[in-house]
Amino acid sequence: MARNVFVIGMGPGGFGHLTLDAVDAMNSVDVFLVADSATDQADLVWLRSELLRRHVRRQHRVITVLDRPDGGAVDDLDQATLETYSAIISGLDDDACVGFLSWGDPALYDSILRIVDALSSRLPLSVTVIPGVSAPQVLAAAHRIPLNRTDGSVSFVSGPRLLKDFDPALGDVVVLNDTELACRGLVAEFPEIEVFWGAYLGTPDQVLANGPLGQVIDDLLRLREQLVAHHGWIQDTYLLRVQS
Repeated sequence: MARNVFVIGMGPGGFGHLTLDAVDAMNSVDVFLVADSATDQADLVWLRSELLRRHVRRQHRVITVLDRPDGGAVDDLDQATLETYSAIISGLDDDACVGFLSWGDPALYDSILRIVDALSSRLPLSVTVIPGVSAPQVLAAAHRIPLNRTDGSVSFVSGPRLLKDFDPALGDVVVLNDTELACRGLVAEFPEIEVFWGAYLGTPDQVLANGPLGQVIDDLLRLREQLVAHHGWIQDTYLLRVQS
């Protein structure tokens, strides 16, 4: 008999971004498996706990699994972590429903689906993915713009690959997981690219910035440093839009 597993998108941080489907799924879960690392911030842990407190009306457990310290390569699945998840799931009652909580949308730039897929090769699992509101959606809404323009295209790229992959022919580019603001490397060649940037999207701490890259990059770098100094962490993303 396959065990029911939900992979649930929580949105990027705003309490209002949890969908009704997500709430229904959370109220079907007996055991939530949560990945944490030594770098996770207390307020992020609190936010996840508060989402559960506000919306889950049934008895449940939360089991924390620590990520490997170095995070591993993007395409590398830590076998020790998989063994831990397998052992935990195997030790649960046969009818216990398992839930994985994913920031944003699990279908967009997230490792949880890879983990669950690997676990499915070890254990009989019946997996349901509940989409969540993604950071790019919240970013576009906050700036009051469409994510893509009519007859245009949108590409998604990680910060470490931006300078290698960027080409104006890609159309609008959403940059994810950029801890270094790699877009500053585009200023010399593409100073007129418009950047739509946002941090702590969907939360009361949300901060936005917008303008031609060449004009705003210095202010954006200073702002980002100030926010990291104040909060101790930052979650941000941005859209690069080539003027047509």
